[in-house]
Amino acid sequence: MLIIVALLLSLWFWRRNLKDAGIWMIATYAGMAFIAWSDYSSVSAAGGVLNEALPRIVRDFLLLGMVGFVQSLAVNKRMPIWMAIALTLVIFALAHFLEFEKPQYPSSANGANDATSSIKYDPNGEFLVEVNDAHQSITFADEARQRGWSISPAFYPAAADRTQLDNYYVVDVSDVADAASELSRMSTVEYFEPNEIIEVEPFISGEAGSLKRNPSLSINDPNTDQQWAMEVMQMEAYYRLLASQTPVKKARIAILDTGVDGNHEDIQGNYFSVDKKYDNDPMGHGTHCAGIAAGVTNNNIGIGSLAGTGKKPFVEVTSIKVLSAGGMGTQKTIIAGIIEAADEGADVISLSLGGPSNSSRQKAYSQAVKYAHDQGAIVVSAAGNSNRDAKDYAPANATGMITVSAVDQDLKRAVFTNTVNNVKQGIAAPGVGIFSTTPDNNYKIFSGTSMACPFVAGLIGVMRSVNPDLSAKEAYKILNQTGMDVADTKTIGRVVQPEAALRAALK
Repeated sequence: MLIIVALLLSLWFWRRNLKDAGIWMIATYAGMAFIAWSDYSSVSAAGGVLNEALPRIVRDFLLLGMVGFVQSLAVNKRMPIWMAIALTLVIFALAHFLEFEKPQYPSSANGANDATSSIKYDPNGEFLVEVNDAHQSITFADEARQRGWSISPAFYPAAADRTQLDNYYVVDVSDVADAASELSRMSTVEYFEPNEIIEVEPFISGEAGSLKRNPSLSINDPNTDQQWAMEVMQMEAYYRLLASQTPVKKARIAILDTGVDGNHEDIQGNYFSVDKKYDNDPMGHGTHCAGIAAGVTNNNIGIGSLAGTGKKPFVEVTSIKVLSAGGMGTQKTIIAGIIEAADEGADVISLSLGGPSNSSRQKAYSQAVKYAHDQGAIVVSAAGNSNRDAKDYAPANATGMITVSAVDQDLKRAVFTNTVNNVKQGIAAPGVGIFSTTPDNNYKIFSGTSMACPFVAGLIGVMRSVNPDLSAKEAYKILNQTGMDVADTKTIGRVVQPEAALRAALK
């Protein structure tokens, strides 16, 4: 289409003084309008917005401008005709070589049209598809059936009037590339993205060794000498401030993970169940995170956490199982878990999971975070353990997410942590050699941003218990303003300081 419009533009220049000039002018303007609309439409089908289409629109019009400039030089006899024709052909060849006519955005937000991409699709439902509105569901179902696809509703938010998530379907297809191409052309489809397989990062184990500390603490949990984070986060000042406060409410923290051993000796007192099937943890990852966020403190057992003393707990913790015993889940299961946690009245939702994303646009995740906010929950995610940029990892890159990187015992950037300087709400917490609870009344040391995330989730939970109206933006602002600057602050964010953050939340 771009080449056709360029030819019309050339004819307009050459016939501008003749009777039919108006026809060529109208045809050229119509073609240029069609190009702009086409550029926007191809990006919109991928879930993008106007500002993402603008670079393509500007590019195409610059190319047309080059053709017009060359033609004007020839018409005004400032350039030989043969040279103008040659330059025009060079421009056309350049356009073809650089594939200017091909969309620069994939047919889906994550490059779903590339069957050879690194995306791991759920074989039982490769796409999450948002239909234009509820009235289009029947039409979309008919269209899907005609193509041999199987569909089922993806999400069931209790407050459906607050979100478009109830317009999402899981679509099971036989050919990913063909289906992506079809979906991008269907008028009933508002947006679609791969239903990716998500997993917890592999456990990074370790021994206490030189990480042991002997902090002077007013709590009596016997294994605090293995919790080096107590010292660098100045937890004694935090516990003393907490002891002088009375919770306005008992805030609820939901751990979305492999499950939680709700009967663990150092979790049970702070644990509540939303479903018995979530109260076990074959892998141990979720239980480790739960102990960091809300292990029972000052009970003469195990470890201390941010939850407050056993006699006066400020938070309680629960489990929403979104990953299998092997630590595997999908985009659908995780988003459904966020919705369920929000509908269960969670104050904080903790996500120590994720994976690479081919796009910074994660519309379904972002809609789920917004839904959680609207339901009164704050959502926190691990940045990821790939030593890359968290903007390329989901759900860490979702709009509205508080994204947590990891520091070691020297308050240096952990060697594995993703950076958070290119996400809007990045913060850091201890994530190396973290001693916490594991199933069957055991305790182990693990490392990862998975461990850093529940430190932040637990702290926000306590902040919410003393200030129930605290919003996600306000919570992050407090964490950021009261956090400690370290050598790597520019890339990993400030390190949370619980006492200072709690004091700010009380104001």
